[in-house]
Amino acid sequence: MNRHRYVVFGLMFLSVFVNYMDRVNFNVAIPAIRQSFGFTLDQIGAISFAWAIIYALFNFPGGWVADRLGLRRSLPLLLTWWSAFTILTPFARSLTGWFVIRGLMGAGEAPIWPINAKCARTWALPNERSTMFTLAGSGQYLGPAVGTLLAGLILVTLGWQWTFFIFGLAGLAIVPVWFVFVRDRPANSSQEHERPDWPGIRDVFFSRSGIGMLLVYITFGYILFTFINWVPAYMYYTFHLSILKSAGWASLGAFMGLAGFLISGPFNDRLVARYDRLTARRIGATVPMLGMIVCVLCSLASAHAGFAAATALLIGVAQLLMNMTVGAWAVNVVDISPNPGSTGIVYSIYNGVLNIMGAFNSLILTALATSFGFPIAFGSAVVFMLIFLCGMLLVVDRKSYTRLIARAQLAAAPA
Repeated sequence: MNRHRYVVFGLMFLSVFVNYMDRVNFNVAIPAIRQSFGFTLDQIGAISFAWAIIYALFNFPGGWVADRLGLRRSLPLLLTWWSAFTILTPFARSLTGWFVIRGLMGAGEAPIWPINAKCARTWALPNERSTMFTLAGSGQYLGPAVGTLLAGLILVTLGWQWTFFIFGLAGLAIVPVWFVFVRDRPANSSQEHERPDWPGIRDVFFSRSGIGMLLVYITFGYILFTFINWVPAYMYYTFHLSILKSAGWASLGAFMGLAGFLISGPFNDRLVARYDRLTARRIGATVPMLGMIVCVLCSLASAHAGFAAATALLIGVAQLLMNMTVGAWAVNVVDISPNPGSTGIVYSIYNGVLNIMGAFNSLILTALATSFGFPIAFGSAVVFMLIFLCGMLLVVDRKSYTRLIARAQLAAAPA
């Protein structure tokens, strides 16, 4: 490895950053879009579901595309695709048009995390994998933190349509830079083991640890999409704030979520240095998740009492703790992938399942919000947090986990 890996992960961070900026403009603009088109809250939820389910489904081929085309070619292709449909979004003139354009945008955005996983497996040293993965992935929260405020400002000054134009152009600007500076692998790396190891991939998903990780990904999908997509609307409809104030409170949580990402990598790499890998991954995933449960329950009490600032702060701390877990459970899948040529495929399957649950989160949460209000809808995430803990502590087992790690290490050994 050489210092060029910092350039690769810096550009990976910018790509994730723009990817998530391109999502929040819709959430910030929900009241304005409803006013322009007369959409009901259920129809808004259906539009979110259309984007999310296409995004989820295209994770599966997306990982294969990343492994097949390599890092240098796959991300520019996909970044151009989703940025183009971001720019086209304001031209949706009907509910059907919104379904089509948002769905096609989601198809292009889907492989962003399999590509990040492939970067971590290919360009990061084993003892810095969590740090590099989460450093690039922190764009997931800096994007919404900056994008939420920026979208709010653009909306009130230029109109909601301009948030899509400007954010889409920002994505297109990254494409030539990525293509110039990024290569599929470090120049001094072995080219062995680049083809998918299909027996190894099958072994991952049929092992007890692989099934346990599947449960972790499913539950985290609901948790993540609750906090990524619905905080601006939560603050707007629960406390009757303005769009700009709602965006401001939501950006507070996004910045705290960013801090969680930045802490997560070094935190989990240090755990791996101190404990055996499975113990480290369990501590890194479960201890912050327990703290998150406490924060969400306290936020329900503050929302009931009408304290907007306290609710926003508690939601922000919950997002910080949520993201501290990422360097454990997400990087775990990179660790157990049988070889570098399989990483995109393995990660895309897990991440696809995560996002399918995230897609259904849009339907479940809007139904709960319509019937019981946003605080109860947010509280539903606690159930999934408890199942997450069971998957990581009770289903993932040491015997199959050790076997998968040994196979991955053998593939990484010099020929």
